[in-house]
Amino acid sequence: MADGNEQSAQLESALTHEQQRLEKLWDAYEQQEQDLNASLDRINRLESDLETKQAMVQSLEELLSERDGRVRELEIDRQRQAKVEAEYGPRVETLEERVADQTEKYDRLLSITQEMEEELEFAKQAVRARDAWFNLNVSSLEAIAEVSKEWRSIQSGNFPAPASGGGPGGSKADFITEVSKLKGLGKVKAEQLYDSGFHSIGELKAASLDDISGVSGFTKLTAQKIVDGAKSL
Repeated sequence: MADGNEQSAQLESALTHEQQRLEKLWDAYEQQEQDLNASLDRINRLESDLETKQAMVQSLEELLSERDGRVRELEIDRQRQAKVEAEYGPRVETLEERVADQTEKYDRLLSITQEMEEELEFAKQAVRARDAWFNLNVSSLEAIAEVSKEWRSIQSGNFPAPASGGGPGGSKADFITEVSKLKGLGKVKAEQLYDSGFHSIGELKAASLDDISGVSGFTKLTAQKIVDGAKSL
C-alpha cells in the first residue's frame, strides 16, 4: 500500500512537472508565434517600403533619363549656337562698329540740326519783325514810291494832268485816293489798276476776279479782297 502511494505521488509529481514543462513550452510557442507575427508584419512593412523605394528609384531613373536627354539637346543647341556665333560674330562686330559710327554721325547731325533750328528761329523772328515793320510802314513806303515816281515823271517832262482831266470815272488822283482806302491795297497797286483800265469804284464792283487778277502783280485772292472792299464803299 505504501509502495502504491509512493508511486502515485511520484506519478503526480511527474505529471505536475510535465504539465509545467508543457505550459512553459506553450508560453514559448506563443511568444515565438508573436515574434513570428511581428516579424511577418515587419517583413510586410519592409516589402511595402521596398516597393515604394523601387517606385522612387524608377521615377528617379526616368527623371535622370529625361535630364540626360535634355542635357544632350542643350549640348546640341550650344554647339549650334557656338557655330552660329563663330559665323556671325565678326558680322555682328562689324555692324556694331557701323552703328557706333552712325550714332556718332547722328549726334553730330543732331547738334547741327539744333544749331540750324536756333538760326531758323532767329530768322523767323527777323522775318516777323520785318513783316510787322513793313505792314506798319507800307502806306508810307507806297506814298514815298508814288512821290518818287511822280518826281521822276516830272523830271522826264511828263507833267501830271489837271484834276479835272481824268478818265470817264474821274481823275487818276481821285481814283488812287479812293481805291487806296481798301484794306491791303496801297497807292502803287491803285495806280496799276487805273493804268490797266479801271477808272472808278463802279468798274471794280462790276469786274470779275479774272479781270482783276489779270493785272500784273494781282492774285485772285487780292482780286476778291478788292471786289469785296469796293462793294463795301
